[in-house]
Amino acid sequence: MRVLLISVPIGAGHMRAAQAVASALKRQKADTETQIANIFSFIAPQYEQAVLKSYLKILASFPAAYGRLYAAGNTNILALWGRDLISRYLAKKMRMYIEAYRPAAIICTHATPAGLAAHLLKTEQINIPVMAVITDYVVHRLWVYPEIHRYFVADDALREYLCSQGIAGVRSQTTGIPVEYVFREAANRLAIFESLGLNPAVKTVLMMGGGAGLLPMKELLESLKGLKEQLQLIVITGHNILLYEELKKLQTSLHHTLRVLGYVDNVHEIMSAADVLISKPGGMTTAEALCRGLPLILYRPIPGQEEANARFLKANGAALCAHSAADVTKFVYALLLAKDNGLLANLQKNILRLQRPLAADSIAKSVLSESFP
Repeated sequence: MRVLLISVPIGAGHMRAAQAVASALKRQKADTETQIANIFSFIAPQYEQAVLKSYLKILASFPAAYGRLYAAGNTNILALWGRDLISRYLAKKMRMYIEAYRPAAIICTHATPAGLAAHLLKTEQINIPVMAVITDYVVHRLWVYPEIHRYFVADDALREYLCSQGIAGVRSQTTGIPVEYVFREAANRLAIFESLGLNPAVKTVLMMGGGAGLLPMKELLESLKGLKEQLQLIVITGHNILLYEELKKLQTSLHHTLRVLGYVDNVHEIMSAADVLISKPGGMTTAEALCRGLPLILYRPIPGQEEANARFLKANGAALCAHSAADVTKFVYALLLAKDNGLLANLQKNILRLQRPLAADSIAKSVLSESFP
């Protein structure tokens, strides 16, 4: 069986979800052939970096504008008309890619390729089961197409929304957000602490999500200076070299132990060494943290899917939402340093209820069953 997974590298989470499902397909049926396609590869490879930079700049500089566009896409008839127009224009190149690979099934982990595939089905240019894996705790209307064979969602409430939009209940499945297998494997915490030169007996805070400039890591670290008790801080800056160098300079001015890391490929291990995560509420990052049982402090969600993710996690008692650096410091103290740790125990209990480490396997099992209505 040949499965084509199509995504968009706008935020690393969509591509990570595709990889998690591809890995699960191979685990369950070793001779399954998978291919992960970046939609830019066959539509406009020359514009990929420009589009990504523009997207990140809008999020960093004009989050309110992004939020208005997101909201308009959910309600505005013109937005839906524009979506269909773009799909008609771009779908031809995707059809050529699909015809060359000849998959038995297509899985989309981003709304854009889902829309293009739905157009190809609607116009009978392809006749292949197309599935959508939604990587947030909300369903935007731009995900909704009657032609999609099956939706895999994070929570039952999302299935209810799909039903309200005309998607029959048999065509959706609550699986959770798919994460790689390593996020459910036991980790050697002592070895991780040793590799980082840290003390396993000291409370450890992990901060990540600032590589794109969306999390003010320097401001947050400066605020944490106000905590007199000793902490260990691990900061991951990704590919942002300037931020990496800037934060390295803080190592001598903080009384807390600080480790600044650039791009890493063992986030699952580092998460297992942390007592709390400070991050933006991206769907994949939060799903990975939940699988690791890691309490979350979510900082200033961007209007749109991040805001919806934060609302979902807060409503379910699995995260704290901070609106300022002072809030972050207050929450770190309450979770890790306060004598009464009832707040931490409650978060941990709710995290266990929400975590879905088998999401990727559930999706793979459904895909391989070929039992589509």
